[in-house]
Amino acid sequence: MLPLIFLSLLARTTVSAQENILGVFDNLVGKTWKAEGIWGNGTGFKQEITFNYALDSTLIITKTKGFTNQEQTKFGSRNHGVRKLNSETKTLAFWEFDVFGGVTKGTIRAEGKDLWYHYTYGESTVTDLWHFVDPYTYDFKVGVYENGEWEAVYLETQFKSRADFKYHFDHQSLVVVDLMKTGDFYRDILKLEEIPHPEKAPGFRWFNIYGTSQLHLIKKDVVEFKKDKSIHFCLSVEDLEAFIVHLIANDITFYDWPGNKNSVTNRADGVQQIYFEDPEGYWIEINTAPHD
Repeated sequence: MLPLIFLSLLARTTVSAQENILGVFDNLVGKTWKAEGIWGNGTGFKQEITFNYALDSTLIITKTKGFTNQEQTKFGSRNHGVRKLNSETKTLAFWEFDVFGGVTKGTIRAEGKDLWYHYTYGESTVTDLWHFVDPYTYDFKVGVYENGEWEAVYLETQFKSRADFKYHFDHQSLVVVDLMKTGDFYRDILKLEEIPHPEKAPGFRWFNIYGTSQLHLIKKDVVEFKKDKSIHFCLSVEDLEAFIVHLIANDITFYDWPGNKNSVTNRADGVQQIYFEDPEGYWIEINTAPHD
């Protein structure tokens, strides 16, 4: 019987080898890849594919959107796929399960950052090539590839992605001269919750807006610059009328976008907007844009 420590090392080595082989997908993972083109028979091609690691990076899971009817008028979820190392042959295998109940399976060969898919479709052996161009582009070709040559090409296009950092609004910082007066304005007029500076440093007042979004005021003696309405801090509210009543009660004048006093802008999409200044002259927009 093999010692437990040896079995543990063997398992880790196997997973490590698997991860190394699957590493060819690193550039594809976590992005949405989109392509459009025309098949050789004149029908349209349109796909969106995402790649993600699963089971401690021992599998690649794909989800593909495409046309889901013969007329090509419906675009939606079409395939779910798996890419996995075949431990016996030391090659990559793949499976694609489609919404019509079918399954396509085959092998994948990696050459540098290129991926060659080989599978049987009907009576033909078909090859899909993902040729790496740059981190956001792959040339994509489908056809019959034998003896180092393309004997037939059914489709040529490109899959493209873009950097998607999944941003969340964190904070906005404003430089102010009168930290006490301006901080009290955001606390008492906008009713923002004041939160402590993490290092309790002087010259700062921090406020929570919603969730983890924050406003930071920083006291500094700076050269004055023109504070234009186009540079503004914006918050959305559900009841703009109640907020306007609150401003009037505190003798704060508001404007619409053109600059009409105590007026409201009605945007083309139905959102209403007002603008006013804080004690330092920074403009603030309050609107009714919906947020989840």
